[in-house]
Amino acid sequence: MTRTEARRFGTRRRIIATIMVIIVIAGLAVTCVATKPWTLIGLLTADGRSPSRNVDVTTLRTQPVTKGVLNAETRLGATLQYDKASDFAAATGTITQLPVAGKQINTGEQVYEMDGVSVPLFHGERPFWRTLQTDVSDGPDVTQLERNLAELGFFGGEPDAHFDWMTREAVRQWQRSLGLTGDAADGMFQPASVAVAPSAPIRITQVKAKLGESNVSPASYTNVTLHVEATLTATQAATFKAGDKAQVVLPDNTTIDATLAAVDQGGQSTGTDGQTTSPSARIDFPDQSQVAKFGPVSVNLVIPNASASANTETLIVPVTAIVASAGNTYAVDVVRGDMLIRVPVEIGLVANAQVQLTKADGLKAGDKVVVS
Repeated sequence: MTRTEARRFGTRRRIIATIMVIIVIAGLAVTCVATKPWTLIGLLTADGRSPSRNVDVTTLRTQPVTKGVLNAETRLGATLQYDKASDFAAATGTITQLPVAGKQINTGEQVYEMDGVSVPLFHGERPFWRTLQTDVSDGPDVTQLERNLAELGFFGGEPDAHFDWMTREAVRQWQRSLGLTGDAADGMFQPASVAVAPSAPIRITQVKAKLGESNVSPASYTNVTLHVEATLTATQAATFKAGDKAQVVLPDNTTIDATLAAVDQGGQSTGTDGQTTSPSARIDFPDQSQVAKFGPVSVNLVIPNASASANTETLIVPVTAIVASAGNTYAVDVVRGDMLIRVPVEIGLVANAQVQLTKADGLKAGDKVVVS
């Protein structure tokens, strides 16, 4: 390469390097114009947080902060329902007749038929697990058997844990009432000869087997008692308690005065993908005639806010203005001029889509809070 060619090559390299530097500087300039980092520096506080934000506040939906007494009742959607359904134990023989969904069954009445023999309902807290006859050891299963037989009129003594000749004769009479004869009515009680539920009567909710099947549960069932259940927020669950007064508004707009039987804080595992139960409130009805004709149906639940703060004037904001923060803390976003400021708050009662603020430093009535 000659000296002249070397000089030309060096000149081209310097020109290319200069162009690359210009391109990089131009890119940085465009980025700075877009992000305006100098505004972030001006907004940072001593702990590194940004106390306010420059936004176009005209695009935000806002509602004014008000001051007063929060509505003194909470109205909730609820459900009149039966308890959760359970399955009967699996049939050990061939199912030859099945129950009908919705049917109510009392102690001694047929639940289903197995191998051509009626399988009636008995009730008790434990399953029968062994053959019961005169040579078995005493046990609570004997007491449970005698109680059912006494309820049906076959056992005339005082139920106890001992299977004696009186128990055997009561079992034999009961077997004959089912249509068994000869050696089949032997006075020996077989666990599979009855369907057991914790209490009676019961209501069939779903038929779960087909005729001719065996080793499957014939049906699921519930008790026949209706109750009201309503889902609560965590704040409501912390506010309400068992014994609080309430009203149930039925589908025909009649009301029943009641009390909360239980308030569940929730948080129990459902066994499904780490999900947990929600907080809830329950109302029971000792007089089922008040609700029996409605069956499972949606109702409304009205709960007066009985706490002292229910009659205290406080700042009030829409529930959709509350922003949940880390550590179970809350805040609201407030419009101040053309700035948006996040104000930490503490909340009290929640009723009718409004929230009582028990603490809100710097917030006052008339301020506009952002709502979702």
